[in-house]
Amino acid sequence: MNFAQQFKRGGPATLTDAERKNASILVVEPEASLRNSLRQMLIRLGYGTVSDASDHVQALKKIEERRFSHVIFEAKRTSMPANDFLTKVIELDSSVVSIATSWEPNVDDVFGLLIIGARGFIVKPFTEESVDESIIMASKGEPISDAILYAKDRNEALASLIMTQLDKLATTLRQSVHFETARREIPRRTAGLRRTMDIGRTFARGGPEKLLESLVDFCLERSDGPATRLGRLRKRLVGRKSQNQSKEEVPPDQLTPPVEGTAPPQDPHDEGKNGAKGQPARARAESIDPVQ
Repeated sequence: MNFAQQFKRGGPATLTDAERKNASILVVEPEASLRNSLRQMLIRLGYGTVSDASDHVQALKKIEERRFSHVIFEAKRTSMPANDFLTKVIELDSSVVSIATSWEPNVDDVFGLLIIGARGFIVKPFTEESVDESIIMASKGEPISDAILYAKDRNEALASLIMTQLDKLATTLRQSVHFETARREIPRRTAGLRRTMDIGRTFARGGPEKLLESLVDFCLERSDGPATRLGRLRKRLVGRKSQNQSKEEVPPDQLTPPVEGTAPPQDPHDEGKNGAKGQPARARAESIDPVQ
């Protein structure tokens, strides 16, 4: 079974019909047309209970009255700042899966919501595919690592995350040649790499070009260590170069003189003429003749 067949067989994370029916989603959207459109999408996708609110304050009142499994909310300020709204939601129920939405999201604003506790983001206009995928990933995908959320250099942390996921996928592919359990892990590892790459492209400071620079720097830094083939080769070559330099730097007066009574070193090119150890070539030939 090839890679494509394995991927189709395993597939990315999904929500079962029962999980969809049990979901209770609150939509917080100030534009009436978008609010109604998103409600209809969620119903067509099979989600059980869908409620809506036109602003953040109204949404908080509904959350206080009943429990919701998911909250899809506007990332821009309505009746209160989105950051304050999300903080309050988590205080009321920390198990709620919160997903922010916006037409033209500001990377730093979205990142701030992720730090507070949002599990995903949807860029408007809504499509059934983008909405369903975002809900599934927010519900079942791994949350963004704290190492990235609180990193001093965001791009460096994102590059590290992407390369770590790539390394896990490469290891799994290598092991899948021999182990069925590894073959079953391929779809999950592939989905993890795709998700981290999407996160990197979305939240890299300075855009994808700066992220690419961080990826190159990360790979070069990693190759310097002896943990890789390139690193081990580089270490051996540097060692040989140092040895050669140290030999060239030894002054002639510190060279060890030959011991008295021993023959001076022979030029290897003269061996064909005089034989080994100064013997005539004929005598040396006779001494190793197996017929004798």
